[in-house]
Amino acid sequence: MMKIDFKFRAVGQGAFYTGIFKHRYNGNQFSFVYDCGTHSSRQYINQEISNFVTETTNKKIDILFISHFHDDHINKISDLLSQTGGAKLAILPYLNLDELILAYTDVSLSGGDPDTFAFIQDPINFLLERKVEQIIFIHPSDEKDLTERNEPDLKDPDPDRFLSDDFDFEISNQLVPNNNIEKQSPKVSHFYDLGRFSIIAFWEFKFFNKHRDLDTLNNFHSHLSTLLGTPSFNFDDIANYITTHSATFESNFNTIYSQNFGYGQLINDTSLVIYHGELSSLFRNHRVHFRLFPHWSLRRPTGTLLTGDIRFNADCLNQIQSKWLDIRYTENVGVYQIPHHGADNYIEHNVINTYANVNWWVINFGLGNIHKHPRQNIVDMIENNKVRGRIFANTQTNVFNYRCIL
Repeated sequence: MMKIDFKFRAVGQGAFYTGIFKHRYNGNQFSFVYDCGTHSSRQYINQEISNFVTETTNKKIDILFISHFHDDHINKISDLLSQTGGAKLAILPYLNLDELILAYTDVSLSGGDPDTFAFIQDPINFLLERKVEQIIFIHPSDEKDLTERNEPDLKDPDPDRFLSDDFDFEISNQLVPNNNIEKQSPKVSHFYDLGRFSIIAFWEFKFFNKHRDLDTLNNFHSHLSTLLGTPSFNFDDIANYITTHSATFESNFNTIYSQNFGYGQLINDTSLVIYHGELSSLFRNHRVHFRLFPHWSLRRPTGTLLTGDIRFNADCLNQIQSKWLDIRYTENVGVYQIPHHGADNYIEHNVINTYANVNWWVINFGLGNIHKHPRQNIVDMIENNKVRGRIFANTQTNVFNYRCIL
């Protein structure tokens, strides 16, 4: 028997999502985390990290997923890795130097902490120093890459294997490799958001990273160079300039930003979107238990879509569907994380309509947050356009916990 436990943890204005697979006969387990950060009081996320460590019996994280490089999604990763003894694998979106500098600037203006700045400046060494064994960067695939689907048919695993005492979890990585990046370390590899990534063919993870317009990013770099008065710059140059021009930098930066990118934040749009769900017919008769509501439900589906802070508009929907051609990645989504804490302009009604089988629309936000998330018009949009399901407010007082039992 297999017990699978998923949680949107109670951390307030931030994100900390976990999955724990436990084999009931031999005790072997597999755990993953998607983001770990908050802008609410640290006492809530500190308690949830402690809870996670207890629930995983102090074992190292199997996979740490990082959606994007904003403070409220990463500022507790260092503490998490310290308490878990590290992670076997970290999977995160690849950002080029200009994007990293942009993330650094965003965080500088909103008030980040030293761990966040250290992560942005050198994510590889940050993770390796905190006992992450392997790192995978996910790149957005462009049109020419879409011919390389690498979607092999996977046979259902032998049911007897799940019942045996020698069962253990194994990762099957059949993603499309990106060989255009110079090898930095044997512990670091690069892949496109195409192909399949699974746990021995019974639970899969699909990745999506939105296409970025590099010409626009280059124009932004040029405008920022003009503002700084230097043809090239690094993290220290940005920090020094912000300090010496504190009265004018933010407005000048925002003007340049809006000229190039319009509304929204580019670093939000680098968010690694992850679908995870069953890949095996062994789950056809599984049960789902919602702990907060004391009843057993047989209602499918149980796939989950984790969206980080991506701007999930019509263009994003078209991109993701052009990569994930199989309709099950739409029809099997039963739990949908509303992006960016329910902020304005980060989801559209046609997206809500498209995911017609969602049972739970989860919004992560902090009670009393200064941004007034979630916006009432976003809540109304979900209510007025969803085919079914309920909205769940995942705050510093509400954990959303759902289980699958095989």
